[in-house]
Amino acid sequence: MNPQAVATNVLDDPFTAALRGPQARFARTRGNIVTFEPDVSVFYGHPREMTDQDYADLAALTGRGRTASLRDRRTGLPDQFEVVATVALVQYRGDAVAPAADPEVVRLGPADVPEMTALVELTQPGPFLPRTIEMGAYLGYRDPDSGRLLAMAGQRLELPGWTEISAVCTHPDARGRGLARRLVAAVAEMTVADGRAPFLHTTADNPARRLYEKMGFTLTSELPLEILRVR
Repeated sequence: MNPQAVATNVLDDPFTAALRGPQARFARTRGNIVTFEPDVSVFYGHPREMTDQDYADLAALTGRGRTASLRDRRTGLPDQFEVVATVALVQYRGDAVAPAADPEVVRLGPADVPEMTALVELTQPGPFLPRTIEMGAYLGYRDPDSGRLLAMAGQRLELPGWTEISAVCTHPDARGRGLARRLVAAVAEMTVADGRAPFLHTTADNPARRLYEKMGFTLTSELPLEILRVR
């Protein structure tokens, strides 16, 4: 497959495309609503125009008092739900990004999850749960002397023709050394080698957008991502 020739329509609803496609093994489904197993990821696939039945299925699938992450919802919200937070979710496609393998990065595995989780909690690149690592390959850069994990990035959503680069983060002690760029390029290299093109999500206010744009990522959308709680 030529990564530059893959269809882009699946990027319009990436969570549904992943959960009803390549990552269906992680899916929990009720009617038109689908979501990841709760220790894998937080995202939901759903119609943009949701019916009363869709909201009922969403509430049943989520559970009372728990939260759901909805992208680009376009219908009124029933009283059963409350909006906890809304972020501007920015999506970039990376089929013009130059991939580059890096001999100094290492493959991370389940034994590394506690250290990866600590780095994510420190730097806040987005959700990373105990089984998120099962979604794809994750790479890290460790201090050559101490072995401490200083930076990481990996693969999260898998769509037909596309793989999302996620969890891009660098420890404050190691910023300014180009580690994020190297890791993104290395994850892109793995993705392209598998016949897919990279894409990623970030938030509108993330300074890392400048890096992604310099690397050749192209803006495809900026849409609201709502965190809803079932009352």
